[in-house]
This record gives sequence, structure tokens and C-alpha cells, in this order.
Amino acid sequence: MQCRPDQDSPCRSRRAPGAGICGTRMFHHGASAGRDSMELRVVEAFFAVADELHFGRAAARLGVTQGRVSQMIRSLEREIGAALFVRSSRQVELTVLGERFHTQALAGYEQLMGALRDSREAATVVGGRLRIGFLPGSGGYIAPVVAAFEERHPDCSVEVGSVPLPAALIPYDLLASGEYDIIVGWAPCGDPKVVTAAGLTVGSTFISTPRAVVVPEGHPLTTFETVTWDDLVDYELLNPSNTVRPEIRDLWTQRSTPSGRALRYTADDLLTMGGGRERTVEDLLFLVARGRGLYVSITALMDHFPQQGLALIPLRDAAPKHLVPMWMTAAETATIRAFAEVTAANRPQGVEMQIIEQGEWETDCHPC
Repeated sequence: MQCRPDQDSPCRSRRAPGAGICGTRMFHHGASAGRDSMELRVVEAFFAVADELHFGRAAARLGVTQGRVSQMIRSLEREIGAALFVRSSRQVELTVLGERFHTQALAGYEQLMGALRDSREAATVVGGRLRIGFLPGSGGYIAPVVAAFEERHPDCSVEVGSVPLPAALIPYDLLASGEYDIIVGWAPCGDPKVVTAAGLTVGSTFISTPRAVVVPEGHPLTTFETVTWDDLVDYELLNPSNTVRPEIRDLWTQRSTPSGRALRYTADDLLTMGGGRERTVEDLLFLVARGRGLYVSITALMDHFPQQGLALIPLRDAAPKHLVPMWMTAAETATIRAFAEVTAANRPQGVEMQIIEQGEWETDCHPC
């Protein structure tokens, strides 16, 4: 293969700066699908040869045979339609076209490899920023977990705060939008397959507590010491959201009783009742006291948010509520996993709530 004699410097030797651009071993690749679907491993082979100007050294760096490097370079040259290297028994040099391809492709290649390195680091190294949200009223239990995490991972910058209502009751959108990396809130209690399909990962149960329904003082249900889901079908429950997709909403919202009877919810949701503003737990309880609807919560609610004019009645056929860390599966990093592990290792002791083992939230997914 000869260079054209009428060109200035027809064959140029080019060694990329630094200790080599493509020292990363290749990952799995699919088959090429055409002229516009060049495989990354082929481009990596090009930069390795351009850097080393030696097929044997390039092969050693890539961890493949010299014959395989030659095959990938020939494949690239066929795709481009011209030679990129001049090969001789004594040296390897870039052609003018090879020099041009190197210059134009280098920035994008380095950007891509940098993105791969950053992603691998995020997947394996605990650090950077972690944005944590928690259910209102649970801050006293979450604070020691955050302190333990920060002590174990001092290089991680933690941003933590209470999530307002109604988003705290159905936190999926806050996670999916990336506003929070992880939220410690009530576990979804719909079909686990739907949870998985929604791209949500649920960690170990942090706290489990029995359920109760909040009603105004003097309500007919106050004549009972305990009630069942079927006892609620004649009354409207506060609607947490009309904006969340139904399949997501129903992961956190009971729609029927165990016997199959439909539960009724208010036409307006919490956001609408608040004039479009975010709500607090006190706002929600005030709606109950005003007779706007009943609210299914936990037996310890009044311990955290005492309010006059209300009664709390245990819901005896409802599965417990489980407080868990949740995050989007696709956004999972080593930092998120590390926080979930610290949460599991620091379950609160001496609280009047039932502590259960990992995974048990799935055993009582129905009813919600």
C-alpha cells in the first residue's frame, strides 16, 4: 500500500498524548448492523494502534490477539472505504485520511470513554451527592441512619429533608423525575411484578406498624373498638392523587376490600383540596376533622401528630404499613446501595412498632 507522492507528508506518525487513550478493556458488543453502526471495539482498536503505532502492543493493551486487531482495522477501513494505516515490516504509520479520522473522532471518543469511566465509578464507588427524602414524622428515626451513613462515608454529600404531601404518600414521580435519589416512605403494596415493571426497587423494611382509620369525633365508626375494610365502604376516603397514573397510584392506594367491595374516594384529591398547594400532615388531619373524608393511616399517627377532634380506630384486617427505602432501579448506584444497607443495619430499637425482616413487605401485598 503506497502513499501518493504529490501530497505533503503523505504518511504521518501520530502518538496520542498521555499513557494511551483506550486502556479500558472492552465490554460486550452486539454485531454491526450497517455502515452507520460502527462497533466501539473497532474504534478502540483504531485508537490503540494509532497510539502505539504497533499492532502487537495495541493487541496486548486491548487483551486480544494481534490477528484480531488487524481484522478490526481492516473492517474499519472497509467501512470507511480507504486505508487508515500504512503497514510495513519496520513501522506502522497513519495515512492522511487516518490522521483526519483520528483528529475528528478523538474528542467524541474521549468523551464517551469518560462517560463510561464515570458510570462505572458511580456503580462501584460510594461518593458524590445523595438526595434523601423521608416521610413526614419519620425524621427522628431517619436522622441516626443519616448520621451513621455520613460517618461511614464522609466523602458523600448528603441532602436530606421531609417530603411534603401528597407526594410523600405516592413518591414514585419524585424518584422517576430524579428530584430524589432515594426516599424512605411507605412501601408499595400492590403486585410486586407491577412494582418491578415500574422500575422501582424497594429495600429492606425499616419499620412496620399496624393500620388504623382516622375519623372525626362523633363519627358512627367511633362506636367500634376496631373496624374492617368492609366497614369503610359506606364512607369516602381522602383521595391522595388524581394526577398520578392509575397503575402507579394503585400500588399505594387500596381500591377494594378483601371481599371485593369497592372503596370510595373523594372526587377532589389532596392537592385540589389545598388549592393546588402542597399539604402537611396537619392539613390532612384538619380535612378529616372538617368531615371532608376519612383517612387510612397507622395506629401511631397521633403520637407524631396529635390533634383534637379526631378518633383513631384500628383497622384489624389491614396488613401493616412498612417504612422502606425506595429508589429507581435504573438510577441505582453504589451510594444508593450503601445507604440502603446502612438503613437495614440501623433499624430503631425500643419503639412501639413491629420490626420485621427484609422482604416481608412482599408477603402481604394484597390488600394494600
